Amino acid sequence: MLVVDANVVLEVLYRRARWREAKALLDRVKRGELSACMLHFAIHAISAILGEPGLASRLLREVAGWRGLRVIDLSLEEEALAADLAEKVGLDFDDGLHYYVAKKLNAVIVSYDRDFDKLDVKRLEPKELVRENT
Repeated sequence: MLVVDANVVLEVLYRRARWREAKALLDRVKRGELSACMLHFAIHAISAILGEPGLASRLLREVAGWRGLRVIDLSLEEEALAADLAEKVGLDFDDGLHYYVAKKLNAVIVSYDRDFDKLDVKRLEPKELVRENT
């Protein structure tokens, strides 16, 4: 199982330097070739960054149809536990949520954020998964 960080989706939406590799990974999730999850929190954050309701609506409908994607909702108690864990290991809140879910699911985090590298979870960048699974 993969936990996809919001920065992977934002890489594609804003066509940043590594958008092609990020898109290749997300396309595999979309087709159901890879199993992944995203936090509802992260999807909401991406929608908020987009700002425009029409863009957010398109994104939400698109992501809802991805065959290999499971959207994870955390309870408030779990978010509090994740925040405590984040504070303990030196992460910010949203990274702490991803870390908590990765530990809970024994999953790999897919992210461009190197803060995860100092922790006891595996982090891969999209290019590593696209290369491994092509």
